[in-house]
Amino acid sequence: MQTRRFFAGMAAALLFGASLHAAAAWPEKTIRLIVPWPAGGSSDAAARLVAKNLGDRLKQPVIVDNKAGASGNIGTAEAARAAPDGYTLLLSSGPFSINPSLYRSLPFDTVKDFVPVTQIANTPSVLVVNPSVSASTMQAFLKLARDPAQPLPVATPGNGSAQHLALELLRKKAGLSINHIPYKGGALAMNDVLGGTVPAMMSGFPEVAPQIKAGKLRALAVTTQGRSSFLPNVPALTELGLADSGSAGWNGIHVPARTPPEIVSRLHDEINAVLNTPEVRDQLGALGFEVRRTTQAEFAEFVTQQMARWKEGVELSGARLD
Repeated sequence: MQTRRFFAGMAAALLFGASLHAAAAWPEKTIRLIVPWPAGGSSDAAARLVAKNLGDRLKQPVIVDNKAGASGNIGTAEAARAAPDGYTLLLSSGPFSINPSLYRSLPFDTVKDFVPVTQIANTPSVLVVNPSVSASTMQAFLKLARDPAQPLPVATPGNGSAQHLALELLRKKAGLSINHIPYKGGALAMNDVLGGTVPAMMSGFPEVAPQIKAGKLRALAVTTQGRSSFLPNVPALTELGLADSGSAGWNGIHVPARTPPEIVSRLHDEINAVLNTPEVRDQLGALGFEVRRTTQAEFAEFVTQQMARWKEGVELSGARLD
C-alpha cells in the first residue's frame, strides 16, 4: 500500500513539474486564434489586428483560423475541444452570451468549458432610420412606433441576433408596436433601409457607420450604457429611460478550461499591453470598436451579466433554435 502511494505521489509530482515547465516555456510554437465568423467582417478584422500585435510581443506567430457557422457555435465547439495548453484561443463575442438561451442544446458549456482572459472592445448597436422617415429624434420615432393599427417595420440582421434582442427589450420598455423584419445579415438589412423598403433598422455600428457619416442614414439612439464616443450627439436608450441597462456588441478572448493559470495570466497581460498601444486603439476605432481593457474577473462578470440580459431578450422574442 505504501509503495503504491509512493509511486502515485511521484507521478503526481512529475505531472505537476511538467505542467510548470510547459507554462514557463510557453509559447514555443504557433498559437491559433479561432474566429467563429467568416473572414472579412469587422470582428475578423479586429481579431487579425490583435493577433498580429500579440504575435510580435510573444515572438511566436498568432494565426487567425476562421471557423464560421451556426451563429458562432462551430468555432466555439472546436475551441472547447482543443487541448488546454495555451495554443488555442477563442475570439468570443455577443453570441457567446446569447446562444445558451437561444439554442435548445449546445455541443459545449459556455461557463464550464472556457476560461475568460480579457475583453477587447465594445461596439454599440444603433437604431437608424432612412432620412425620408419623418422622425428626426427618438421621441418622434416613439410616436410613429406606438400605433397598434400600423406596426412600424424595423429590420435587424436576423432572428436571435443581439440587435433583434435589443429591439425586443426596447419594444417591451417603450410599449412599441413594431413589425420585426429579420434578415440574413446586416448588409442585406442595411441595403433595404437605404433603399426605403424598410424604414428603420437596429444595427451594429460598424455596418452603418459610413452611411451615418454620409447622411444616408439617421441615427436616433445607441444601446450602450452611456453615449458612444463614435456618436456623441446621439442619445443612449438608458438616458432616455428606454432601457434599464446598456448593451453592446463585444469581443474578447477565452481559452479552453484547465489552461494553466500562468498562461492565462500572461495572455491577459500581453493582450492588454497590445490594446494600450495608440496605434492599435486608433485602428480598432477606425473599425468601429471602442477598446475595453479589463481584468479577468471583470470580464467574467461582464459575460455573466450579458447572459442574464440576453436570456430576457430571447424570452421576449420567442426565438428558439435547434
